Amino acid sequence: MDMQLQRLLQDAAWDGDHVTVALLIGHPDVDPAGQRSAALLHAAHRGHSRCVELLLPVSNPLEHRSEPLLRAARGRSKGHRRCVALLAPWSDTSRWEPWEWSGLPPSSVKALRSGL
Repeated sequence: MDMQLQRLLQDAAWDGDHVTVALLIGHPDVDPAGQRSAALLHAAHRGHSRCVELLLPVSNPLEHRSEPLLRAARGRSKGHRRCVALLAPWSDTSRWEPWEWSGLPPSSVKALRSGL
């Protein structure tokens, strides 16, 4: 794994640069699930649903107790809601603590508890 390319993937996911994310996912020296799926975490945190779509099949949404979903659910933008819809079927909220649920907007709690 090339750490500079790995960091470039994470930065592209953070910035929502889906073109660069798509290019780096296919690079032989990049592991999209590397560093505990940090690129997916960054994309979800920032509400970049196109990046989440690209990273989801090659990452692990269960990393950090499904933190990519938690980060997306904390956001209030349309992109965050789309990320929640993408991540929810692949995530596990059963180990979330009460404080994690209480920090979410009511619309996210309702969507997650109803199964979207």
